[in-house]
Amino acid sequence: MTQDPPRDPMAALNEVLSEVIDVVMALRQAHRRVPEGHELHAELDQLFSDAKSWAELLMEADIARGVSALAYMPSVAGRQPPNLWHGPVQDDDVRRVVVEQLDRLAEHVGVALSDQDDDRVREPLDQIKAQLQSHLDALNKP
Repeated sequence: MTQDPPRDPMAALNEVLSEVIDVVMALRQAHRRVPEGHELHAELDQLFSDAKSWAELLMEADIARGVSALAYMPSVAGRQPPNLWHGPVQDDDVRRVVVEQLDRLAEHVGVALSDQDDDRVREPLDQIKAQLQSHLDALNKP
C-alpha cells in the first residue's frame, strides 16, 4: 500500500488566495447587477470588503513564510473574468452564483487548514473560515 505524498501547505494556502481572487472578480460583476437599494447589495458590499481583506491576510502569510503567491498561480492580470450573467438577472440568480463561489472557497479553506502546520498560516485561515460562514449564512437566509 502506498501513501499519498505530503501536500505542500503553501500551495494549499495559495489555492485559497486564487479562489479569493476569483470571488472578488465575481463580486464585481454581481455588484453591478444588483440595484443599490436592495438588501443583497449591502451584503455584497460587505463581502467584497471582507474578500479584499482575506487576500491581504493570505499575501501576508505568504510573505511571513518567504513565499511568492505568483509562484503558485497566475496574477490577476493573467486571469480572464468569466461573464457570469447574460441579460437581466434577479437577486436570487446573483445570490445563487455567489453562494456557489463561496462554497468552492470554503472547500479550499478546509483543505488548506487540514494541510497547515504553522499557526501563522492557520490563524488567517480560521478568520476567513468564520467570516465566510457568516456570509454564507446571510446569503442562504430565505
